[in-house]
Amino acid sequence: MTATSLRQNGFTLIEVLVSMALLAVLSMFSYQVVDVVMKVNERSRDTMASHAQLQRAWQIIGRDLMHLRPRTFADGLGATEPAYITNPSDFGIRFSRGGGPMIKSNPSGVRRVVYEINQDSQLIRTSWAITDSPRQTEGTTMVLLDNVDKVELNHLDKQKNYSIDWPPLNTSVSQRSLPRMISVTITTTDQAVTSRLFPGVVSE
Repeated sequence: MTATSLRQNGFTLIEVLVSMALLAVLSMFSYQVVDVVMKVNERSRDTMASHAQLQRAWQIIGRDLMHLRPRTFADGLGATEPAYITNPSDFGIRFSRGGGPMIKSNPSGVRRVVYEINQDSQLIRTSWAITDSPRQTEGTTMVLLDNVDKVELNHLDKQKNYSIDWPPLNTSVSQRSLPRMISVTITTTDQAVTSRLFPGVVSE
């Protein structure tokens, strides 16, 4: 076999370099494809987790509002709060909820529930036994929903008028009064909007 034949059976340096360059390009494209697929999967998981969290939040909100009770609440400072009250200046809602376990320390099973949005854009639910005072105990707190921009409420009264505040402003109602119907609209930080309508409880 001649030297010319040996040279023809091997690879030249240029061919090796070209092959390595092509391999590097293919590897880069493969990495980009895998990275895109992983990001899509991660976004899909995040979307599913957010959807599941939203559905759980609505279930809890629905159970709370379906169990409204016309029960006033002592605030621990000598004053009495209405059975259901909103904060006119910012989102916040406080109400008495029945249907809880009837235990020795809280034989009625009624609890005081507070909803608010914290500084981390989370919808927070805190509750106390109706016999407790928020001035003395921290209550039981849970995060219902992340990435909340705002929560809007609309209440139907006995005269079939709607009001964002309860008790309705410039209206005299009993401290035990409850809305006939409550509309709740949640807007997330990515501007997704979801709403539910809940029947209230007929009261004084």
